[in-house]
Amino acid sequence: MKILNPGWEDYHIHSINFSDGFNNIDEIVQYAPKIGLTKIAITDHSQFALDIGKMARKNVRWILHKWRWQNVHNDVEVIFGVEADLLNEKWDICDNIQWFVPDFIFLSAHKRVYQWDSNNINIAYENAIKRHGDRIKFIGHPCCIDWSWYLDIDRFVKFVNRNNIPLEFDSANLVNNKTDLESLDKMLSQVNEIYVNSDAHTLHELTICRPKAFEYLKNKWYL
Repeated sequence: MKILNPGWEDYHIHSINFSDGFNNIDEIVQYAPKIGLTKIAITDHSQFALDIGKMARKNVRWILHKWRWQNVHNDVEVIFGVEADLLNEKWDICDNIQWFVPDFIFLSAHKRVYQWDSNNINIAYENAIKRHGDRIKFIGHPCCIDWSWYLDIDRFVKFVNRNNIPLEFDSANLVNNKTDLESLDKMLSQVNEIYVNSDAHTLHELTICRPKAFEYLKNKWYL
């Protein structure tokens, strides 16, 4: 198993500007180097998830695409992406925020957003990867307890390995007891490549979650 971001990079962070994070983008960027981060991705939820969750629109996304926002605080490299959503068993995903589709997307399944039979979640992922795999950086939180009864993790890992799609070790889910540990251990013992991300919604999670995940990996002899 290869960890693709073993150093000071975190590619799954949420802001209050565009979804359900607690802090705004400037606060996150100012705080990042205080805990050693050199590269971060602000990856807020897709528009479909925002609409389903009735999250209020706070900022207009086009400002980011017009380069009106710049990191004026420090040397941290900041990427703006989206946590795309798996929608059904066909191949449909939502990969935009306010109709803007960034270059950096990863794909996740959320219980309230996924629109079809949960028992077909493997098929849904496989079809989405077949169609969109060249754009998907990784699959977010595959070991979330919401899917532990439905996702065949052994089949899933074999499929993503064949298609060269990394999986994510979601640190906040681990810390907040939202990870199915049996599925996590199966994933870690079989997957070719992973990202260890915070999925931080607060500065506290940004601080503690990734170190907890690396501690887990060390204690389980994956490091």
